Amino acid sequence: TRLDAELCACREARELYQQLALMHFNLKEQATAHSGLEKVPVIPIERLLSKQRRAMARNSLIAAAAVVLLSALVLWIRMIPQASATLGEFRVGSGAVFSVEHAETNDSATDKELCEGSRLQLSEGTLEVTFVSGVRCVLEGPADLELLADNRVGLPEGSAWFEVPAAAVGFTVETRQLSIVDLGTRFGVVARAGQEQEVHVIEGAVEVAILNSEGTGQQLVAGEGRRLEANGELSKIEAQIDRFPTSFHESIEIKNPDFEAPRMNPDEADPVGYGLITNWASSGPGVGVSGLAQPFLNQPAHRGDHAAFIQGSGAIWQSVSGLDPSKLYTVTYFVSERGLPGAVSSTSVSLSPGGGSYRPRDPVVRTDAFRRVVSGPLKVSGSTTNLQISGNTRAGDAALLVDSVSVSRAVPSVADGGFESPVQPSGAFKQISGQGDAVFTDSAWRVVGGGGISANGSAFGPPPATEGSQAAVLQNQGAGFSAMVSGFEVGARYKLAFSSAGRVGGAAPFEVKLGGAPLNFDGDQSLLPAVGSYTLFTSAGFVATERDLMLSFGATAEGASFIDDLRFQFVAEPGD
Repeated sequence: TRLDAELCACREARELYQQLALMHFNLKEQATAHSGLEKVPVIPIERLLSKQRRAMARNSLIAAAAVVLLSALVLWIRMIPQASATLGEFRVGSGAVFSVEHAETNDSATDKELCEGSRLQLSEGTLEVTFVSGVRCVLEGPADLELLADNRVGLPEGSAWFEVPAAAVGFTVETRQLSIVDLGTRFGVVARAGQEQEVHVIEGAVEVAILNSEGTGQQLVAGEGRRLEANGELSKIEAQIDRFPTSFHESIEIKNPDFEAPRMNPDEADPVGYGLITNWASSGPGVGVSGLAQPFLNQPAHRGDHAAFIQGSGAIWQSVSGLDPSKLYTVTYFVSERGLPGAVSSTSVSLSPGGGSYRPRDPVVRTDAFRRVVSGPLKVSGSTTNLQISGNTRAGDAALLVDSVSVSRAVPSVADGGFESPVQPSGAFKQISGQGDAVFTDSAWRVVGGGGISANGSAFGPPPATEGSQAAVLQNQGAGFSAMVSGFEVGARYKLAFSSAGRVGGAAPFEVKLGGAPLNFDGDQSLLPAVGSYTLFTSAGFVATERDLMLSFGATAEGASFIDDLRFQFVAEPGD
């Protein structure tokens, strides 16, 4: 079985096996020929002919039976579904959102296995792929990775770092327009749909060529890089070693994080349509899980089609393992509210014992889409802790809705990273005009002239916010907003992520600064989002130098851009 797996997985092994088999056959033939030359006793011809006639009859019967058995065996083998060999497996980083599709011949592959034809789409976060050849890849979302063969992958979109051992030299990565052939190395590839495509050689060498081009490839060594320009030419760039993560913090398992169990089928003759939550304990009379279009979840869930609901002062909790008491942790989850007239709720989260709790500053009201809650850093007293999410009614017949719970290494919490406060009337916006600045009532942000907060459907014409119902807007040069962010761990590495879209008619370019220093995004400090739809932007990693840092956004030219769903991501320590 192990030999079969090795032969299926490795082309070099198959070639070597064939050579050895041929050598074995030839040696056996030579040995047989040599033994035939040895002296044998003389046998009378009559006795020999008689034996041959009896042997021929016996052999004919055996041969006929063998043909029947062999035919049956061939038919049986052809009827067995032939599954492709597993070419790789992957581990998921904390907070990663991904999906896997297998080719029709790979129905037996598990959720974490990859075979020829498998497609791995990562919309957010990081993951690590380990191939049977020994190649290791760390992928950053948004990304799209497809296994084309045992030594060839497609990367039409994404940022990926590859480590290729000597035994796998020749491993190839293909973007939409580039072919990168490894010559024994570590290298990074950046491929953005409709944007730049880059190769960065960290160690060793690669050969890069433009697909479907008659030109020859270029060999690059450590420290060198290439960017495919709009004119179709490869320009020289310096390799950016820190641009690609080489490891990640593996996700901490939360059982039933999206509350998809038990299934609530709206077609069943169940007049209630909700029930207790699998893998979660609860307190309070009005706590459970609700399916879509059932009494509580009357809006799309953040993920899947179920969400937990908490009425009054109820709570849900479960035991979580695999934590390190010397580290701090963050809990992320998405919330909304059922939306009865005048209903207002609030939420809090805790890791106990010894971890304290976190309560967002803003109340929870119904929004067009679930909004993200990112707790501040929380301590744990042991490797196992109790994760609890609580609700509390502030006004009316409130029901807090909860979805998509995850735990990661600690990141600072951005107060109102979704710009949901102050709540704007439906289809309205609030903007600071002129050159003055102000702090909106009930807002954590200091806003500079031309900056504001817009609800979905306002006169600005924003696309639907990526979370919640509102987004920040920057209109024309000089517009901006800023807030102090607390909770950085000095010496730890982070990234900033957010979504941005340009206003129809023209986007405003803008810069992002943290502690007064510009952040880089794929090598750029000035960002110009696509018009009409949100794009996820993720900064390069940076090391926090202080616990509290000022985060600011500022437009640098005319136009209008929308910004939503700000949050920081923890970057794994080497070897984490």
